[in-house]
Amino acid sequence: MQFLNPQLLHLAWLALIPLALYLFRKKARRVPVSTLLFFRSLSREHQESAWLRRLKKWLSLLLTLLVIWFAVLALGRPVGDAGKESTGAVIVVVDRSASMAATDAAGKTRVEEARRLLRDRLNRLPDQVVISLVAYDAKAQVLLSRNRNRRECLRLLDEIRPLPMEGRPDAAVTVARRLAELEKGSQVWHAGDAAWVDTEGLAYEFTNVALPSLTNVGITGFQIRQAPLARDRYEGFVKVSASSANAGKVTATLEIMLAGRLAQLRELELEPGKSSSLILPLEGVRGQRVEMRLKTAGDCLAWDDAVAAPLPNARPLVVAWVADKADPFTELAMTSMIEAGRIEMLKGSPAAWPMKDKPDVYVFEQWLPPEWPTDRPVIVLNPAKSAGPVQVKPLPGAGLPHDSVRSVAPDHPVLFRVSPTRLAITQTGVLDLGSSFEPLWMAGTEPVLAAGEAHGQRVVVTAFSPAKSEQLALLPAFPLMLGNALYWCAEGDEAASGLKVQRPGDLLEETGLIQWMEWDGTQFQEATDSSSSGLLSIRRLGAWQTVDGRSGASVLASIQETNVPAKGEVPPSATLPKLAGASRFSDWPQLLIWSLLGVLLLESFLFHRKAVF
Repeated sequence: MQFLNPQLLHLAWLALIPLALYLFRKKARRVPVSTLLFFRSLSREHQESAWLRRLKKWLSLLLTLLVIWFAVLALGRPVGDAGKESTGAVIVVVDRSASMAATDAAGKTRVEEARRLLRDRLNRLPDQVVISLVAYDAKAQVLLSRNRNRRECLRLLDEIRPLPMEGRPDAAVTVARRLAELEKGSQVWHAGDAAWVDTEGLAYEFTNVALPSLTNVGITGFQIRQAPLARDRYEGFVKVSASSANAGKVTATLEIMLAGRLAQLRELELEPGKSSSLILPLEGVRGQRVEMRLKTAGDCLAWDDAVAAPLPNARPLVVAWVADKADPFTELAMTSMIEAGRIEMLKGSPAAWPMKDKPDVYVFEQWLPPEWPTDRPVIVLNPAKSAGPVQVKPLPGAGLPHDSVRSVAPDHPVLFRVSPTRLAITQTGVLDLGSSFEPLWMAGTEPVLAAGEAHGQRVVVTAFSPAKSEQLALLPAFPLMLGNALYWCAEGDEAASGLKVQRPGDLLEETGLIQWMEWDGTQFQEATDSSSSGLLSIRRLGAWQTVDGRSGASVLASIQETNVPAKGEVPPSATLPKLAGASRFSDWPQLLIWSLLGVLLLESFLFHRKAVF
């Protein structure tokens, strides 16, 4: 047997008090009285032998010592030693990612439901069971490690709240495995809305707190950039997705507010599990705040329904244009973007390769370098040979004219506002596209415009000549396509885009006071953070700005969290066997307390009825 609170056993010294009172009690003394008649009558009623009186005194002392001893043992919380082969340990893991903020009809979140179910189970656990408590979102946090203090575990459990972060179950599985290795016979109790997949070797039990039925639509993609060929015009990219657990098609309304005024209103219809991408034209002054809010009847998750960001103050893109024979229409398109302040040009010939200055985007026209550059995105116009991920077979002569082209992926950002209508081109090569490229324009049966990523590098390639194509010079399709391609290639460059879009859980490299326009799930409200170390972990959603003018945005934008699962989609987990040896001595504190009460009642009865004192 062992004690959970052995530090309280020292209170056993209190037994010395009744012992001292018993050993050093006052002796009887003679007192003169006027008559002995009354005392003689009492002695006849309570006539006892000497040994009986001595027995009563010893019994009174014994009962007093038992009361003190039972009280001290109960405070020490004795538990049985289940042995080395059956220690009994439970690792409680709670998912607190954004999807656990989904509410039911009563407004209760999934974390609140998980706390209720786990609290009931923990209250039924024996005192000697070792408990660990882990909460996870983007990271796993050990709140309580290998402790028998169940009250502390319940207190920490009540403090768990959902956070607007994308969950990473793999981090929680790793922490649970390491804690399970420390105690033999450990069990993992996981409460969340989606069961773990990698549970091999774990005694794992899943408590499913997902909603039985739900409706959720959220924003899963967001970015703002400057329009390629216009001043004071911006383009906002928004991706809206519906949960696959939705009962059917839902209608959502997207409100776009600019500087506090309603600028646009879009209505979307989405099937379960489907997404819709929008590119919204925005006209405003740099620094003005854009707020987008999604409204859906019966929506259960509010954190993915709104984004806020300032219109960016982007620097011009630095473009390195290397051409063997520059096409005049390419030069015209580049010049128009230079005049609009959108790009800065580094123009050179193949003899100047490699360049000393590193641009944001390389543009190669009718030429490819012998060694493919992998440090920057690349746009290849009308290549004359193959190199790197671009594989092309040039057509002989002046090329193959086509009266029209067909747009295969009209929603791709490279083709935003680009209409292929009345577009006649002259194909100059046959592209051999790998799995990493997506065809955008088809001329006949061959792709003439493609975009994709090769080894993390964005690449756009064309297989037509603007100068040899009829009507291409009279239409804005080519300059728009070229401007979109430049911005799409440089999309990951925050310095070029001017807007720093991050997610909760990322580190914000700022110092001093940071002002927020925070989305709390119902409205945007002002909040502040302070950073003295230069690093701040983001835990808010919305737009932020520093006192010296730097700004950015924090968005959830997670298809994983927006795709809130329903309870029917999660397979049930098998119930674990009862902890070995867990209940053998689990009721000792209760037994001691009941014994204490029994002794007190017995002592009271003997004192009043049998004159034991």
